[in-house]
Amino acid sequence: MTSTVPSLWVGTRAMASSLGIHRVTLQRLKQSGYFRDGHHFRKANPLAPRSNTVWHQQRVLIRMNAD
Repeated sequence: MTSTVPSLWVGTRAMASSLGIHRVTLQRLKQSGYFRDGHHFRKANPLAPRSNTVWHQQRVLIRMNAD
């Protein structure tokens, strides 16, 4: 049985695209402390030091709309 529910955790390119911003802008917001680690984003593989970032789509959209 396959699920048709979209994943809440998406990659940086997909998150930036859904927000209508460049991926570098999203990374700059992350580095500035605008998003919280573990809540808005996390590493795809926590054991890898250079792991890709995945984003919680719902939480990021709520955070962006709050301002």
